[in-house]
Amino acid sequence: MSVRAYRIDKIEIERGETFNLWHDGELMDFLDSEGCLASLNCDSCGILEVSVEQLERALEEVDNLDEETKKAIKEDIDWAKRKKGEYILYNCF
Repeated sequence: MSVRAYRIDKIEIERGETFNLWHDGELMDFLDSEGCLASLNCDSCGILEVSVEQLERALEEVDNLDEETKKAIKEDIDWAKRKKGEYILYNCF
């Protein structure tokens, strides 16, 4: 089986950040344990794909998320569910 690469024409970024991988260490550890960070480069930059289910578990299991980050994650989960999506893509830079 081959894997083809396709050029991206446009990436539209939504309002402010949802979370900060360098500052939300416990969340980063959770996402890493879920295998989500494998697509990022050595600086934690790139396209990150996280399932709605993983984000819901993160809200339950990650203790030190500030209220603003929790609110942003909940908004992303609601957005994905309205669009009948199971995953959310984050452009990390």
